[in-house]
Amino acid sequence: MCNLSKGVEEKGVAKGILSSIKNLMETMGLTIEQAMAALKVPEGERQKYMDLLERQ
Repeated sequence: MCNLSKGVEEKGVAKGILSSIKNLMETMGLTIEQAMAALKVPEGERQKYMDLLERQ
């Protein structure tokens, strides 16, 4: 059960980060790279969020 709750938490965090990236891009006119830098998304996770945004 612990693994399930960890997976659910990770999905929730990812959704929040994606939402924040989109909001910065829309309201401030930032590129995806600039938005992720502003949110201090670690370099190793940036490609994951770029891929997720492309799918939406």
